[in-house]
Amino acid sequence: MTKNVVKLIEKKEWVKRWAGSFTFISASYWGKQYKTSLERELGVGFDHSLFVHNKGTISFYLIKRELDKLGNTLAKRATKDNKIAIAWCQELKRNTDVITKIMKKLHGTIPSCAEYQKFLVAFDRHISFHNAIKKPIDYFSATILSKLLPYFKDARLYSEHVYSDTESFFRGVMKKIGKKEKYNSDYLTCLTQSEFEIYLQTNKLPKEKILQTRFESSVLYFENAKEIIATGKQTKNFEKIIFRKSIQGKREIKGVSAYSGTAIGIARIVPDPHKVGTFSKGDILITGMTRPEFLPIMNKASAVVTDAGGILCHAAISARELKIPCIVGTQLASFIFHDGDKIRVDADSGIIKIIKKYGC
Repeated sequence: MTKNVVKLIEKKEWVKRWAGSFTFISASYWGKQYKTSLERELGVGFDHSLFVHNKGTISFYLIKRELDKLGNTLAKRATKDNKIAIAWCQELKRNTDVITKIMKKLHGTIPSCAEYQKFLVAFDRHISFHNAIKKPIDYFSATILSKLLPYFKDARLYSEHVYSDTESFFRGVMKKIGKKEKYNSDYLTCLTQSEFEIYLQTNKLPKEKILQTRFESSVLYFENAKEIIATGKQTKNFEKIIFRKSIQGKREIKGVSAYSGTAIGIARIVPDPHKVGTFSKGDILITGMTRPEFLPIMNKASAVVTDAGGILCHAAISARELKIPCIVGTQLASFIFHDGDKIRVDADSGIIKIIKKYGC
């Protein structure tokens, strides 16, 4: 990635949509799918997408005006004909059954080219209908939202496990390949889609050192489905570079209230639920977004704050069930707050504020 591309990325108004323990290889598929698959199934997609990868965790960004365009387009379509929105929910559930069955059959194996093609079709369709129920919901009027929310919530919960399952699928395949080819399986999760497909056809892999460099830190930038990969010094602390003006000197931030209430506690930054350090009962969970794997931590938390998400995200749904204060969509919480800071979460107003910085 040239300095010109970095400057181009810096100039755009990015919105964080999700973050968590996802693999580089998954992002390689998604970057293309956000353009091609969404346009094919929904008639509108994203021209640009950005994935920042660091040792098996990813933060994902879209351009705000493109997100608004897709959200408004789908919301208007669903408002005009509610049956379209219900059909999206049905398709998501139907495809969930299809891809789940395929992955169960392939569990613990390296798929043949024919088996992989079946997986690819289902994987490719899933992202379209997943986005169809996640993106427009924040653009509905209150009336339409109350009418369609039960369908969207049902479909979301029904399909919630799919992305955890696909991550397990890819990691499992890479463990098998790693054992066969004597490669580190973590590094193999940093194959691109095309490199993985070449391996399935020819048994040829990129040099392990290339994959190791990507694993340490890398950026995938997509423009009209064209993939650009950057690694090395310029990708370390990439997000802080992009948002340096937004986070400098800030002691509070505002987000969207997902469940009301207030809490004061110690901030714990947890990017990966599988690698949790200190987290005591009453601490406040701050992360990019949550998934089912976060539930044991959420059960101990006095409040939850996420960078990404809307009213139908996992954190919002889970916080309402657990009845703990929750603020989502802050964009920058995991950058502004630090592990050990004493903070106040006011989910009535949507504001999170530092009371005392760690070490001061």
